[in-house]
Amino acid sequence: MNRRAVRNSLAQSMVVGLPGLEAGPDELALAAEQGLGGVILFARNVESPAQVWQLNYDLRRAAANAERPPLWVMVDQEGGSVARLHAPFTDGPDLAELGGADDEALMAHGAKLGREALAAGFNWDLAPVMDVHAMEGGIMARRSLGADPALVGRLGAAFIRGMQEAGCLACAKHFPGLGRTTADTHKERPTVNLSRAELEAVELPPFRAAARAGVAGVMICHAVYAALDPDRPASLSPAVIQDLLRGELGYDGLIMSDDLEMGAVVGQMAPEEAAVEAYLAGSDVLLMCHRPELALAALERLTDLVMAGELDPALVAERARRIVQSKQPLEFLPPDMSVLQAELAANQRA
Repeated sequence: MNRRAVRNSLAQSMVVGLPGLEAGPDELALAAEQGLGGVILFARNVESPAQVWQLNYDLRRAAANAERPPLWVMVDQEGGSVARLHAPFTDGPDLAELGGADDEALMAHGAKLGREALAAGFNWDLAPVMDVHAMEGGIMARRSLGADPALVGRLGAAFIRGMQEAGCLACAKHFPGLGRTTADTHKERPTVNLSRAELEAVELPPFRAAARAGVAGVMICHAVYAALDPDRPASLSPAVIQDLLRGELGYDGLIMSDDLEMGAVVGQMAPEEAAVEAYLAGSDVLLMCHRPELALAALERLTDLVMAGELDPALVAERARRIVQSKQPLEFLPPDMSVLQAELAANQRA
């Protein structure tokens, strides 16, 4: 068993945040020499349309020149309260404002966000939120499509179809549902004390709809769901990821952890340890949104486990196959900047 080959396969599971506005040698090395699967950009990485296009182009070209699979370039562009790309990009409204719209409007909105993201050099928008806002004071009040599980599922699925038909991958989040908690997983680890029947009635239907719509990815949250696994957060739980999402819901796309540097994780264990646990629990894609060195440490640990016979290489090969297959429709490089300019000019005329 070749260590380099094992490491290359595992590296495709790693997605990291970057510090600034340009891709220097260290950032380019993550895509090229290290062969990581992707990067995720935040407001700290975006100054202007031309700048972010150049950043994405440089990163994706580095991966292509190193003969790696197409690099994921991700962004949280939900709209409204969570938008990393601001005007002249479409940066609103919150999904809560679209809860009264119809399927056609949500599909058109998803397509518009997808076209803009793609033109700017992104290929995966981590949207839409499929959480059902079903309690007073819930943290997803502005980000959710509403309180009706059937409506959230139907409109969210339309958004997903629009975005993915535009050529940009979509992601349903935050499985198995954060709509009935007031605690923020960025800061702490909440426990959701709902029965399995209550989860089945409200939280799970939108994710079933997303799976049927062929969503490219499902993001797992860091809350503990007592009825599913009282001892582990969903993101580190085989019962949630493998038994429920893969098994009962039959989801066969990519499963992604939420950011493993969030307060819900780091209050209990080191992020690099959590990354290993999330992979072992069943996640294909691991997000480290601030410190790439933590992802590299987790990568070495996972490689060590395979080489020691403690992690099945067949499982690693299957995860890598799923990732590479999902990347096959993706272009290696972004479209020409003129495409972005035309897309944004159309916004200004609208």
